[in-house]
Amino acid sequence: MNKDLKIAMGNNVLNIRVGIILRKGNEVALEISKIGANTAVPGGRVRINEHSFNAILREIKEEMNLDLDKSKIKRVDTFENFFEYDGTKFHEIFFLYEYDLNEEEYNYIKSIGNNRDNETTFFEFVDNSRLEEVNLLPTLLYDIIRNR
Repeated sequence: MNKDLKIAMGNNVLNIRVGIILRKGNEVALEISKIGANTAVPGGRVRINEHSFNAILREIKEEMNLDLDKSKIKRVDTFENFFEYDGTKFHEIFFLYEYDLNEEEYNYIKSIGNNRDNETTFFEFVDNSRLEEVNLLPTLLYDIIRNR
């Protein structure tokens, strides 16, 4: 049984998601799709009875095989995101965290490239000045990343 907090109601879906801004200086790690034009911050769905903080730890471990220092993780924002995909309307509640990478963590993420949990995405560091060159979703992440 899938325990992700994704609830379908007819042509509507409610998602509860987490994401994290993994930052090293002016660069952020982004998850880029190999099959579409979409880009996101690393993360995923929260599971039933799972705190969003634990969800981001789990997602980064699954996707990057990286154990983040819990004391360095900061919650940035919680917001709603509305979009339509393939005729389905999505209502997403998004918990966003931030983490400053040390040199070892930064070099490790650069070396892994591909997402260990999803073969259709890979990780790449993008400088803040180049954010407009990627289709970052949800779009309000552009301003959040730039203003932090």
